[in-house]
Amino acid sequence: MTPRDGQPHVLVTDWYQPEFSLESEALTAAGISWSLPEWRPPPPPREEQVKSLLARIARLPRLDAVLFILAPLPAEVIDALPSTCRVLQRIGIGLDNVDLERARLRGIAVDNTPDYATEEVAVHALGMTLSLHRQLAATQSHLLAGQWRTQPPEPIERLSTLTLGVLGLGRIGRRFASVARPLFARGLFHDPAVGAAPPGLEAAALETVLRESDVVSLHCPLLPSTRDLINARTLALMKPTALLINVSRGGLVDAPALAGAIRGGKLAGAGLDVYEPEILAADSPLRTLGDRVILTSHTAWYSRQSTRDCRVQAMEKLIRNLGLPKGSGR
Repeated sequence: MTPRDGQPHVLVTDWYQPEFSLESEALTAAGISWSLPEWRPPPPPREEQVKSLLARIARLPRLDAVLFILAPLPAEVIDALPSTCRVLQRIGIGLDNVDLERARLRGIAVDNTPDYATEEVAVHALGMTLSLHRQLAATQSHLLAGQWRTQPPEPIERLSTLTLGVLGLGRIGRRFASVARPLFARGLFHDPAVGAAPPGLEAAALETVLRESDVVSLHCPLLPSTRDLINARTLALMKPTALLINVSRGGLVDAPALAGAIRGGKLAGAGLDVYEPEILAADSPLRTLGDRVILTSHTAWYSRQSTRDCRVQAMEKLIRNLGLPKGSGR
């Protein structure tokens, strides 16, 4: 869509769905034009995405904002943006695919949609926790193999006798704790940014949470300080009967170290919805662990309601950050 003279223009970098009607209606009503890429799931390699973005930016006569999901926005892409570009708007929560410091130096605002899937992600983490704890997949495998057993493959402790550990107490971490904590005897959390402990949770050092928890659920942002937070050293602190849940960011976990711990009997299992890189590699050691892991393809965010909420919130923020009323189009 070619912008008229003086008309704000948005570059859409990537998209989950082939239809763009909700966004096009909102952008049209606000008097904004846009450039939409060909719908292409799954995303191509990072280098290809960067090259394509640089070429698209160079062809645009005007650019006021970038609307993105998983597309990488490193320094070289941000430096290529014209001075008219004022907003980078993510459809989603995490911003680890953006060079935030370079955007700050360029004076470009970066925003996200942190509220759209809080319930969905928390429930997904709880579902993984309960399924792994009750050994549902392993028990079904035995049944389908013709082995009728009235006990699961491994002994199970009553959930209400165990300790829950939550690493990261933002929106999703708090929601997860609120639904999961009543099922456990004790709840621990670690989050340097949180001062007062919420009801039912005890603040503790990272090492304490790892040592004493029977389930550890990750709800941290991916920062330099949290990258590979779960590694060979921290895994060694955990109980061999413990479970690890990660619905946050793949880069929080050293995947080979996790696979080694589970295969070596040093950890009972894990539920993972996120990986680094985004698409789980065909040769990932996580694929070889059978029923001891639950692997989902970054689906924790999804419901029909969250899909719409995410898109609506992104458009409202984009238009507001450009300083335009929602119905300013002519």
